[in-house]
Amino acid sequence: MKWLINWLSGHPIALLVLACLVVLWIVLSPRVSPGLYAQKLFRTKIHLGDSIKLRAFDQYKNWRMSFKAKDGNMMRGWFFENKTSPFIYLVHQGNSGDIPRHLEFIELLLESGASVFIYEPRGYGKSAGKATISHWLEDAVSAYDFMVDSLKYKAEHIVLFGISLGTTAATHLSTQRQAAGIVLQSGFSSLEKIAKQEVPFLRIYPSFMFTGKLNNMVVVTKSHPPILFVHGLKDDMIPPDHTREMYFAAKDSKSVLYLPFSTHTEVFPSDRPKYLQALTLFLTGL
Repeated sequence: MKWLINWLSGHPIALLVLACLVVLWIVLSPRVSPGLYAQKLFRTKIHLGDSIKLRAFDQYKNWRMSFKAKDGNMMRGWFFENKTSPFIYLVHQGNSGDIPRHLEFIELLLESGASVFIYEPRGYGKSAGKATISHWLEDAVSAYDFMVDSLKYKAEHIVLFGISLGTTAATHLSTQRQAAGIVLQSGFSSLEKIAKQEVPFLRIYPSFMFTGKLNNMVVVTKSHPPILFVHGLKDDMIPPDHTREMYFAAKDSKSVLYLPFSTHTEVFPSDRPKYLQALTLFLTGL
């Protein structure tokens, strides 16, 4: 190493180039410039659902409920009431889509024996504001507090349900508020791991150059409510190995369900009965 320092001291241009590369390496890092990667992380305008189907949904009584984000922006939520159960799922969506897009998941959760409250984070659907990592986590807490204050649910009846990127909102929320249980569908172990799998360029960065947020593994390896992990084995976006890793590392009560024919967010019809049974048993055990 000493020889390199000596060589660089005698070659000022090479030293300048090296210094520029180091600065560029730092500036382009996920920790220093998260906005550079936000467009890939938060895809707010794609995979939107059919609003007509949402308005026509009448299997369970439901209605829109608006509430404020931490910065005052208005957010859209939707409450689906299952009067046969004291439980409610607080649904955290994935990195794309809106409330209508998740109607099939909502139907499944209602059938499992609980009410559902789903919201659109800032920048998604009809919610105002901008999607950022901080807002993503803040909005999960705001949705929980609104649901408790307005719908009068108690912590022992609340189940946090996260899909894909939404699993990070669910696990983060479990460290801020109490809940009866957590369901993690198609989740990843950490943002760093999935980012390096999806964007090879990011492999040049060590762990400390990534944000410490959006890390499910950190949460599940500590004390937590009962968790049901769910993953489609045909998921071509987030490998099922992420769920296997989290399941074996989880500290407290846990169970796992692999859906043989399902993809990332699409539950294959033949897998649906198995999923429904697992959800029903999970609720029964809480």
